[in-house]
Parts: sequence; C-alpha cells; structure tokens
Amino acid sequence: MKNNNLLNKRFDEHMGCFGSFDIEDTICKSLCALRISCCIERDHAERMEILEDLVESEDFLTRYH
Repeated sequence: MKNNNLLNKRFDEHMGCFGSFDIEDTICKSLCALRISCCIERDHAERMEILEDLVESEDFLTRYH
C-alpha cells in the first residue's frame, strides 16, 4: 500500500512525456499507454530540430553571401 501511495504521488507530480519519452523514467516506462508513439514523436522532434537548423544556416548563408 505504501508503495502504491508513493507511485500515486510521483504520478501526480509527473507532467507527462509529451513526446519526450525517457526509458529511465518509471512512469514513462510502465504507465504510458503511448510509449511507442512517444518514442516516435521524440525521434521526429529531434529530426525536425536538425532540419530547422540546416534550413536556418542555409538561409543565413544565402542572405549574407
């Protein structure tokens, strides 16, 4: 029972993955019904950040050269 209360308290304080799946996070690992979706979303977000950085750097280079 004490263990369950601790988990409930931790879950109440947990904001959620929101595309930032962390395999080390016990809430994400055990309770997230969308674990695979979270993992895919995290990977997609990382790729989009890289793409945005590339586009910004290319835009910068064409603008000032």
